[in-house]
Amino acid sequence: QAFRPVQSFLDSVMARFLALLGLCAVAEETLDALNDDSCLAGDPCELSLRQLRGERISQLVRGHPCQCTAQCAKYGNCCSDYKDICEGTSKKLKAEAIPLCANLGCTSKYQSNQPCQCTPKCSKFGNCCSDYTEACLADTEETKITTSSEPEVETTTVSTTTEETSVKSTEEKEAGDDNAWKDTVDGVLHINDDWIKQDTLDSKCETAKRGDECWVAVSWAMADGIYEHPEWWPELQPGASSFEEFQAHQHLMNNTLCPQPCMLRYKQYSVPTYRSNHQYPMKGVSYGASPLKNTGVLLTDDDFMTDITGAMWDSWGRGDLDLLKSMGVNTLRMYGNDLNYSHRSFLDGAWKRDMDIIVGLSDWGFIQGPDPCDRNGYECFSQVYEAYKNNLLKGFAIRNYTMYHPALKALIISNEPDLKVHPRTSVCRAMITSLDAILQAEKDLNITENPIALTVTFSFAAFGRNPPGLGQMQELYACLQHPEAPPTYYRPKNDVLSAFRKRWVHSFNTAAPGHVVEELFLDKYKKSIFWSDEMKIPLFIGEYHSVHVGAKDDLPILVEDALSATYPFFLGYNFFEFSVRYDKGGSEKKFGMFGYGDSPLLDMNYSGMVYTIWDLVPAPDKYGYPLSMALSNAYGKGSNLPKLRKAPCLEETLGVS
Repeated sequence: QAFRPVQSFLDSVMARFLALLGLCAVAEETLDALNDDSCLAGDPCELSLRQLRGERISQLVRGHPCQCTAQCAKYGNCCSDYKDICEGTSKKLKAEAIPLCANLGCTSKYQSNQPCQCTPKCSKFGNCCSDYTEACLADTEETKITTSSEPEVETTTVSTTTEETSVKSTEEKEAGDDNAWKDTVDGVLHINDDWIKQDTLDSKCETAKRGDECWVAVSWAMADGIYEHPEWWPELQPGASSFEEFQAHQHLMNNTLCPQPCMLRYKQYSVPTYRSNHQYPMKGVSYGASPLKNTGVLLTDDDFMTDITGAMWDSWGRGDLDLLKSMGVNTLRMYGNDLNYSHRSFLDGAWKRDMDIIVGLSDWGFIQGPDPCDRNGYECFSQVYEAYKNNLLKGFAIRNYTMYHPALKALIISNEPDLKVHPRTSVCRAMITSLDAILQAEKDLNITENPIALTVTFSFAAFGRNPPGLGQMQELYACLQHPEAPPTYYRPKNDVLSAFRKRWVHSFNTAAPGHVVEELFLDKYKKSIFWSDEMKIPLFIGEYHSVHVGAKDDLPILVEDALSATYPFFLGYNFFEFSVRYDKGGSEKKFGMFGYGDSPLLDMNYSGMVYTIWDLVPAPDKYGYPLSMALSNAYGKGSNLPKLRKAPCLEETLGVS
């Protein structure tokens, strides 16, 4: 009874929404009354798989008091019959579907859809079915006995030759197998010369399409298979290897199921991109695209670099990366960073679109979590080491953890620690112990190629007589020169000062207009020690957006400065921000260049919660001019409203005309 008013309201909203569509072919769909503590039917149990395929679910799960997803046990919100309906069915299927070689047949081809194999190689990989010896080797033994009973005189020479040939062939075959796994480039097995000929590769490769049999097999291998049986994928790393690398393995095992994938080619370099001759200005956007439309609702996870959040950023979802690319954006400044998730697919997606990524460490280890370092005088080495090493193992590092992913350009150790760390004198200790932990994690994994830039993003606050932002940078540099002295009181395990001189870039956030930034910061920075004969430390703005002036006139100012010889150290800025943060409310709602419309595109089952992914609508500046048009113009793509993705059945363009 408690849900009847809610159901009536939902029914009326749905009816009005369907009426507004007009031209849409409306499928007959009934929203069943929500049961307080029931999984309803089997569909919600398959929500994760259906969402991965980009499908919308037919039953309303949002707002349900309990969940029937694979993650409900983790978050303690499973419905009372979850085990019977979801887990029970799964266990039953597993119990009934134990494959045997007697049923599958003895074959030389790897069957990726089976948990055990009946191939001659299965004993080597430890994945033989339980009856493999009885079903497949019995005939071999029988043949050997029959052969040995034949007249020895007539077969001696032939038998010896055959045996020698067989042994030699087996040895070569086994050696070849071992070498094949070792002879890789980004997981590409060198089966033939075509693998390493870029000019012929494009015409012969095909990456699996979302939802086809190969895609399902590869997705299972990445999400489950390699964790259950890592020995089946000896050349790959869970959470770190790419989709294409897994597909290459599947292709080797069964080329009828999976074609040869189109592999990405990665650049290699020895100097951080932002410390080299950076020829293009940073045209960035701060991307923290919370899917929530309500104030006061808490996100279960704010890491939007995961596979499942592709529902927002990837082409199969809302297509945010494609949209930003069309607007001239070449850099994304990211926020949430969950060490439990892989970020490889997101970084590959950025690399395919020629977009740079700036990531940040989560505040979890600093001021949150079970043992935050603010309780230990801001000695943050152990917390940051654990978190960052996991980041490196989950996609930040590639090629067997020897080099950074080339899409990853910079790491923000902390965002505005000058406002978060109390007392402020502890900022040096927190930042230097964190920097030391990052360097140690890199050293322990032996990451030597494609080094990334390191930075601390300060606020634009002024303390004492120091210039805003610049004063905090000068304080940190002084501490780096003598970390064992007050106020840091720390003896680093690594040469933090050398890392600063070779890899550091400065950064800050500001809501001041462009001309004010020039006067209060850029003009002063070019006269500071950071841009002198002693050192050359580049600079970028982590968050930039002044809501008190017209965006059309203000945004081009600092883009031009990044191209100007007047400020050779200035890389550019990241516009703050991609979408309106309804969940934060207040002044935070003024910054997003896109709001959310009323057209649901798909559902995202993420971290124990089902979110609706809404269509985007342009948000205006204080004078009513669309912010997305202003930014697109500043970034050189003209003053046209970007094309936004809409629901499949809508005919008209959504947005401002």
